Amino acid sequence: MASTKAERLARTIVADFFLYNQDKIDKGLLNDNLFELLKGEIEDSVAFYKENAGGNLTLFWDNLFNKLMQREAKLLESR
Repeated sequence: MASTKAERLARTIVADFFLYNQDKIDKGLLNDNLFELLKGEIEDSVAFYKENAGGNLTLFWDNLFNKLMQREAKLLESR
């Protein structure tokens, strides 16, 4: 899969992850247990990415962590 397709897929999966799990993401970020709370959802997203884009997960994790950091910053600003 070409890099641009892999990048697009990573962005799409992460966007869907946020769309369908926003409340759990916020709760996990605020309570510092995001990966415990969303373990299954993250594993499903990783598996889908690997199946469709190959084994290199760097693009996926970069997109996910960037979005998580942006969301956490917004949550902290609103406190």
